[in-house]
Amino acid sequence: MRRPSSLVVPLAAVTLLAAACGGGGGGSKGAPPGKTGAAGDNAASPSGPPARKIVIMVDTARTEVMTTGQTVQQVLDQAHVQLGKFDLVNPAKTATPANTIKVTRLLSKPQTRTVKTDPPTVKKKMSSLPPFSQKELRKGRPEIKIVQTAWVHRRGKKVKAVIFQKLKQKAVPRILGVGPQSAAGGDVAKLNWAGLAKCESGGNPRSVNPAGYYGLYQFSLSSWASVGGSGKPSDAPAAEQTYRAQLLYKRVGGRWQGQWPNCGRFLFS
Repeated sequence: MRRPSSLVVPLAAVTLLAAACGGGGGGSKGAPPGKTGAAGDNAASPSGPPARKIVIMVDTARTEVMTTGQTVQQVLDQAHVQLGKFDLVNPAKTATPANTIKVTRLLSKPQTRTVKTDPPTVKKKMSSLPPFSQKELRKGRPEIKIVQTAWVHRRGKKVKAVIFQKLKQKAVPRILGVGPQSAAGGDVAKLNWAGLAKCESGGNPRSVNPAGYYGLYQFSLSSWASVGGSGKPSDAPAAEQTYRAQLLYKRVGGRWQGQWPNCGRFLFS
């Protein structure tokens, strides 16, 4: 009769232990280990940024990568692109990556210099100016650029290349008024100037005599300047040389013997 009572005590103890742990027929089911209550049921582990496609250009080599990098440097690290000491990166390594990252491989430190280029000259015909004369109507302004150069590899060769340039000042053209480009008219133009030129210089407007005479009509520098010429006669166009020879003829009153003593007679041939 004592054997049944010994079985009741352990059963009661098991029931009490289950109740203490939240078990029992009328209570709620126990939560899984590590998750307790409503907050534990809804918690989610944090996740990283989504991967996106970025194009990496290393010189002319193009690569597309899927990356989660948040800076340009992180993207390059994930793509296993190592930068050299002088390499250029655009955008900057600490910047947020754009759709394209450009890497320019350099073999040397970039050198920066200022490049000045003379302005273009625009010539404006002006009948009010003397023939073959010029007058500056507006001064020009040179173009100024900031230029960076460095040594790079191109097609297997080491070359110096422009890697960056920026316009600092835009050029303003110089405007030059130019007089008529024709010889004088009137009776003096009817003389045989081609015959005189053939005798004096063989008809060569670039002819130079070591004794100090130049061009078609073998002007001295002083006689050339006396009729408005500048520079050397042999550097002037043939038409201008003829024009100024005719002015010289008028200036001396037709006394050609003092100017062309050996060849002047051909003016009348």
